[in-house]
Parts: sequence; structure tokens; C-alpha cells
Amino acid sequence: MKKEAADREAYVRKVHDGMHRYTQEIMAELEKHKRLLAGLEAEKRSLEEKADSVAELGLANTALRALADSLQGDIRRLQEEVTSLRTVSELRQREHHQLESQLERVRKETERDSARYAEIEQQNSNLANLYVASYRLHGTLDRKEVLAAIQEIIANLIGSEDAAIFEVDRERKTLGFVAGFGVEPDRCPEVAVGSGIIGRAAETGEIYVAGPDGPAAAAAHERDLTACIPLCLDGTVTGAIAIFKLLPQKPGVEDIDRELFELLATHAATALYCSGLHARHGLAPAGSGVSV
Repeated sequence: MKKEAADREAYVRKVHDGMHRYTQEIMAELEKHKRLLAGLEAEKRSLEEKADSVAELGLANTALRALADSLQGDIRRLQEEVTSLRTVSELRQREHHQLESQLERVRKETERDSARYAEIEQQNSNLANLYVASYRLHGTLDRKEVLAAIQEIIANLIGSEDAAIFEVDRERKTLGFVAGFGVEPDRCPEVAVGSGIIGRAAETGEIYVAGPDGPAAAAAHERDLTACIPLCLDGTVTGAIAIFKLLPQKPGVEDIDRELFELLATHAATALYCSGLHARHGLAPAGSGVSV
């Protein structure tokens, strides 16, 4: 009986110990599961937080994508505006170049018109001077006044205060000194027709104009000779006008001077002839000089 009781007690103790170990193991396993559960809970919360962050990032990404799309639209609009502005700028540049070309054409045309206007004004002035000179020569039959008119034309229109007027003596075939201003009679003695520059001009009837270096092969009395104008009446030389030094402000013989030479060649000859004829018939004082 005691042995059975001891066996039962040993069995009960063994069962009790086994149960205690089992309970300990269960408790340890429960503790392990608790820790695992706590870890899972923490990981869940972390995942939830990450999920929230991912959701926020998704929303942010969506917002950024919308912003990027908006910016892309703005960029396209800006590109279109830049293209439009570039087109407008190129158009403005072409218009600017066209305006510059038109302005240059207008400027050149203005310069041409101004030059033409100045030329016309000069021609009008020249015609007026020629008219005045012609009127002065034919406005009187007084020999002194005719000689004074010739002197004024040479001084005021041609620009010389040194000149001499000669008339032809057909019997002697010489040029005799009639009048002068700035030139004394002894400076210009009697000139044989065909001798020297003055004599050759009277012989040929051609107007002489000195070159830039002055008269070539000139006689002593022909120094500083600028021009010699034969006076012609009906194709016959009746005298000559010798023009010596020009005024300092006069650079040289100009086109209008040559026209004045042509005018003097005929009109001065006519005026001198008429005044001499008038004087010989006793209708007016002959004045100084030799008549034709």
C-alpha cells in the first residue's frame, strides 16, 4: 500500500513537474508570441505610417505631376509667344531695313534735288547776270558809258580789276589801246595782229584762256594774262579785251566766265561799234579812245 501510494505520489509529482514545465514552456511561448505580436504591431504601425507617407507622397506626386503639366503648358505657351515675338521681330527688322532703304533713297533724291535746285539757282543767277551785262552794253550809245559797262562786267561778273580794251586799225593791221583799268597804256603798247597771244587771238577770232600754269610763250606785256577775248562783228574781228590777273578770291575761270566771254565777244563789239558810229556822226560825245 505504501509502495502504491509512493508510486502514485511520484507519478503525481512527475505529472505536476511535467505540467509545470509545460506551463513554463507555454508561458515562454506566449511571451515570445507577445513580443512577436508587439513587433508585428510596431511593424504594422510603421507600415501604416509608411503607407500614410506613401499616400502623402502620392498626393504630392500627383500635385507635382499636375504642376509639371501646368508648367509644360506654360512652357509651350511661352515657346509659342517667343516664336510669335521672333516672327514679329523679324518682320520689324525687315520693315526697319525697308524704311532705312527708303530713307536712304529719299536722302539721295533730296541731295540730287538740292544739287539740281542749286544748279538751277546758279543758272538763273548766271542768266540774270548775262541779261544785266547785255542790257548794260546796249543801254547806251555813249562811248564812255559803254567802256564803263565793259569794265563793270569784267570787275563784278568775271572778277578782275586788270584789263585792257583794244581796237583794230585795219590799215596798219594793229591793235591799239582804247581803255584800261588797272593797266596803264604803256604796259600794253600797240600790238601787231598775229603777234603774241593777244595778236593771235585777234587774227584767229578764238577766245584764249590761260592754263593752270599761266600763259605759255607770252610777251612781256602779256605776263599774268588770264584770257583774251576777240571782239567780233559779223565775223570780223574789230578789237580784243585782254584780262590779266583775277581777284584773290577768284580761283580761276569758270563756265559762267566763258559764257560772259562769248557775250563780250559779240555784244561788246556791237556796243563799241555803235557808240563809235554814233560819235562819228556827231550824235553823242565820242569819249576817250580810238573809234572803230
